[in-house]
Amino acid sequence: MATTFSRFSIFSMAGLLLCSQLAGADAIRQTKGDFEDKFRQLDEVLPTPNVYRNAAGEPAEKYWQQQVDYRISARLNETQRQLSASQSVHYQNNSPYTLKYLWLQLDQNIFKNDSMAEMSTSFGGIGRRGPETKLASGNEPAKLSLDELRRQQFMADNELGYSITNIKTSNGKALKATLVGTLMRIDLEKPLKAGQAVDFSLDFSFNIVEEDAVSARSGYEHFPKDEREGGNDIFLLAQWFPRLVAYTDTKPGPTKSFLAVVSLRWSLGTMMSA
Repeated sequence: MATTFSRFSIFSMAGLLLCSQLAGADAIRQTKGDFEDKFRQLDEVLPTPNVYRNAAGEPAEKYWQQQVDYRISARLNETQRQLSASQSVHYQNNSPYTLKYLWLQLDQNIFKNDSMAEMSTSFGGIGRRGPETKLASGNEPAKLSLDELRRQQFMADNELGYSITNIKTSNGKALKATLVGTLMRIDLEKPLKAGQAVDFSLDFSFNIVEEDAVSARSGYEHFPKDEREGGNDIFLLAQWFPRLVAYTDTKPGPTKSFLAVVSLRWSLGTMMSA
């Protein structure tokens, strides 16, 4: 029996085919730029369904999500442009796995002179927003912008990154910690089984970067002509406290996932100016 199609049905099918092709293209399109990565892993586009997530990436019957509660008492020293704080953490292991250690993200350590970000930045490379360097080419000498000189001077004059001390359990027992760049691993006193929770605390402090000098997304901005003697500062702080790395069903095990959302609830105890 022959099948006949009207002009409308043919156009509809063509439209659906075009839409599916566009949807497929969007699935592998990079978030930055208008190019497509032909070698992108198919697992990002066509994930294998399991008991935790279905093929669409939605939660399945055994989906789980870790919960972290923070309580932070912070103090801002305006004169020294430094933030110090005491932080307590309640970590609920909702995963089916037993955890022997926890990883914390230390964003402020990116400003250390020996950080991977600093050590991997080459002269004349991709550069940063503001500071700029340029390699010599032909008769043109190598160039260094004033913004880059200002950045290098600030980095040399200030000790940046976290100072973390007093890492201990809720009963006061010291916990072993290992720092690796912008990460810190805390070895737990005893394995944290599925459904259990653990409490620990730590103290931290760091010198706040000058936003315009370092070209950072947060820091302080100085206004020398302010009516206050010596000028005044505006502080804008982001990524300022050590936070638990997301441990999710997408990548369980020693390698933690930084991309998935983790349930975070924290309360700021006090924020005082010196």
